[in-house]
Amino acid sequence: MVTRQWDWRNSHKPLTDPGDPSEAGQSSLSRRLIMIWLVGTLVLLPVDILSFPLNMNAVDFWILMALPFLWLSFARERYVISFPYMIPMWIILLASFASTFAAPAPKNSLVVILKEVYAYVWFVTLTAILVKLSARDFRRVLVVWLAMVFVHGLVIVGQFISPDFWRLTARLAGSLKDYAIYRPAGLFVNANSAAFFQLLGFVPLVLASPSRKTVISLGILLLPTMLLTGSMGAAVALATGLTAATIAVLLSGRLAIIIKMFVRLAIAVSLIGGLVYLVVSYNERFQEHIERILIGRADRSSEGRFDLWQRGVDAFVDYNVYILGVGPENFRVVDPAGTDNQLHNDILAFSVERGLLGALGLVFFAIVAVSRAAYMVVICNRYPDRARLSVVVFLAAIVAALIESLTHQVFHFRELWLVLAVQEAMLYRMTNSESGAESTIRPLNGTPDPRRGLVPQPNVMGDRLHLAN
Repeated sequence: MVTRQWDWRNSHKPLTDPGDPSEAGQSSLSRRLIMIWLVGTLVLLPVDILSFPLNMNAVDFWILMALPFLWLSFARERYVISFPYMIPMWIILLASFASTFAAPAPKNSLVVILKEVYAYVWFVTLTAILVKLSARDFRRVLVVWLAMVFVHGLVIVGQFISPDFWRLTARLAGSLKDYAIYRPAGLFVNANSAAFFQLLGFVPLVLASPSRKTVISLGILLLPTMLLTGSMGAAVALATGLTAATIAVLLSGRLAIIIKMFVRLAIAVSLIGGLVYLVVSYNERFQEHIERILIGRADRSSEGRFDLWQRGVDAFVDYNVYILGVGPENFRVVDPAGTDNQLHNDILAFSVERGLLGALGLVFFAIVAVSRAAYMVVICNRYPDRARLSVVVFLAAIVAALIESLTHQVFHFRELWLVLAVQEAMLYRMTNSESGAESTIRPLNGTPDPRRGLVPQPNVMGDRLHLAN
């Protein structure tokens, strides 16, 4: 039996078997419409400054507009529906519903639950769509995603350089503040959200770049767009994710690759860092601005976080929410300080608002995400013909997201669910990489064919669901 590696750089073969009747039945018009929907989703993903009812964004309306039609198409063709996150999501939703009955503001909780159901349905839909894409179209999706990351990065740089440009975008978002201490937020309302979007932009960068030199070059250009937001959480998350990726590569016995990349990275950082230093050193306003958003706010931000978390712990104890919480998005209501702030920590927010049951669901969710990212690295090490080492970027991204979640609440962020969907699609391909004559559609979470020698994964929810006539 001949195995092959899926390489979107040199191959135009579809993710599903070319002889599969579902692929043959998919019209070119359907594929074009799906690509338009995917491209539109990626283009609108960072556009957060336009507000809509129920805290929705422009991208949500774009997604919701197509979801019914996409699920109707699932009923006509064979699609792989993934369930690896179903159990943790059920635990989270169960805890959320139960906590809502005792919530002082149940409407707030219901809105959050609705958003989480929507996010999960979008994730499942997106995964099924990505699995069906050809390698060429899959790479196009990654390139469009990466292009939007850099476009958004240019907006951040423009805001940093020009206070007038920042005022313009801030007025659109309705969050105009004193421009002397503003933090560039790109097309987001919050600078931390903008930084997280840029942080996860390293995923398409690593996956779509043709070489390590390109990854390093573009990565050096991407890094300042994240740092200029002044998000210390994103900076720490990036460093932690990079450390996790480095350890994974070292454990894979690829020491030479690490040494080469760090040497190239050191040279590139020295050259570009020196250039940036020269530019900043001759502009007093740039110096003061960087000091304000990166250094000057460090103590104030840390003290505010610790005080907020202490109030969260007090609410957890005072309201006896060990099993069930005060209700999703209800800490703002019970917070005695009345600051209308979120807890800026996912695990603490889940514990206070959904009780220990909700926190358990979140921990289970994180374990599933990390384990599947680690499994991709294991497959790459044991069967290098099935995947490139670049898949380690998923492990780095998820670890970084977990670190970010300690200082911000990122569970609802759409770019995180996008990363998970891309990971699921690629993992499916890696565990189904065989000759077209023998290929069959198997579940993302199913047990791989033992003839292929892959280490069996636990079948979390049984076989995959084929929605057919």
